[in-house]
Amino acid sequence: MGFLLGSVLAAFALTTLAAWLLVSRWPRGSAHAQAMGAALSFPVCAVALFAVATAVTLGGGGDAAARQGAGMVVFALVFFLVYALVIGVVVGLPTAFLMVRRFRRG
Repeated sequence: MGFLLGSVLAAFALTTLAAWLLVSRWPRGSAHAQAMGAALSFPVCAVALFAVATAVTLGGGGDAAARQGAGMVVFALVFFLVYALVIGVVVGLPTAFLMVRRFRRG
């Protein structure tokens, strides 16, 4: 339960920060474009983390026995990626639209 709550809070915080940055740095942009940019912030961060973790797992030296277990690690990382993308859609999308609307008014 703690991991879910942490993921939701991370998605909310990252999306809010992205919305603020997009509205403050690109004030003439459309609200829809700003909201979609903010909504993509958490999934893009998750994909970047996935790529780094996969590269470290597959490229990390070690003996042959340690490399044989890399498949299960990558399999678990794929589930993390899917989980992060779902959290990004469920939490990030509504947060992005609400925060862009709030920052554009204020």
